[in-house]
Amino acid sequence: MVKIISIIVSLLATVTASAQADIVTDDGAYANQTPYGDPESTSVKAPPPGYELMFLQTVARHGSRSQTSNDGEQRAIAVWRVAAKRGQLTTAGKLFDDDLTAFQAAESKVGYGRLSTMGRQEWVGIGRRTAANYREFLDRSAANGDDITFRTTSVYRTQQSASSLRAGLKAAVPTLDLKDRTTDDRMLIVNGASTRGNAAIASVERRSDVRAAARHVLRRLYSAAFVDGLANPVAKALDIYALYAISAGMRGDTPVTFQRYVPLADARVLGYAKDAHNFYRYGPGVKGETSSFRQIRPIVQDFFTQLDKRIAGGDTAAVFRLAHGETTMPFAAQTRMPRSATQAAAGTPYSYGNNPWRGYVAGRMAGNIEWAAYRNSAGAVLVTIRYNEQPIRMNSSCTPSALGTYFYRITALKRCML
Repeated sequence: MVKIISIIVSLLATVTASAQADIVTDDGAYANQTPYGDPESTSVKAPPPGYELMFLQTVARHGSRSQTSNDGEQRAIAVWRVAAKRGQLTTAGKLFDDDLTAFQAAESKVGYGRLSTMGRQEWVGIGRRTAANYREFLDRSAANGDDITFRTTSVYRTQQSASSLRAGLKAAVPTLDLKDRTTDDRMLIVNGASTRGNAAIASVERRSDVRAAARHVLRRLYSAAFVDGLANPVAKALDIYALYAISAGMRGDTPVTFQRYVPLADARVLGYAKDAHNFYRYGPGVKGETSSFRQIRPIVQDFFTQLDKRIAGGDTAAVFRLAHGETTMPFAAQTRMPRSATQAAAGTPYSYGNNPWRGYVAGRMAGNIEWAAYRNSAGAVLVTIRYNEQPIRMNSSCTPSALGTYFYRITALKRCML
């Protein structure tokens, strides 16, 4: 095991410098494809006097990856071939097929839908920081023979993420009893957009700024006359934006970025359109409706179930759940995470101006929600929550303990989350 860990760390060290160093911004406008990064350290809130950590659990998205399939790439190159045949390519457009070919070669080497080099490094880093923040608890758990468990979906990239997390933890605390990974496909959440949600998505795609950004991106590759003749130019521009966004997490595997085709100003607008899709499909959705996030409730309930088992004397000290953005986005909405739960009025579509929800917060690569439960000698339990490794205060619907504004009684969490 030590040899395997050494090999992983050695391989990933080559891309540390290129990985993003923060976990709270979206400078590249990559929306929910924003890489997580690998900061040196993160902080936790110290518990009130007399309380000791007794249980840790998370739900998270897999790390940065390649495209899940080449469908969008095939659509984009099909348009390019028509333009090339008609002599309608721009100077930059003539480079697109070479860029795409080089990018696809890197994706084929990684494997479509599998973790990139950066994606593996992200989860080794989270394991390293988890061990640093909770070293005393993990040492105690190892000494007591407590279990550390890992749950993934049946999708391979979540299993790769769990393996990288295990490597980061084990390198720091070799005595941990890391149990074999188990599969929990309840964490596979499908599109939950309602009729009104889909109508709102369509209205966003009709916005003049979205259409203008799409046209500007397409004009980087094709002549104005060719772009004017395209059906559904927003969808075609979003295929190119998807390459731009996913390339951010592939930097350790290929130098291709697609930035020459997607200026940052246009990326911000097209990223907004992508955020609108996710907002209505997996996020807070339409005011008064729950279809976009209600499928996650069994996982939220499982957080309370696992915590209750530990309080009752169970020997599982930590549960790490590795899933998807389609899992973390509804989980954040259901549990009312900051900036992640505000619904949109039925007659006013979601926008950056009227809603704080952002895909780079709720759905970013390797994004995570962590509960740390502390108990005192009298058996009282307090829970504190970190969102993307940042300590958070819940909204006003969730009353904090009098012992600390970052700490909550279990009863208070159940009232505001279930």
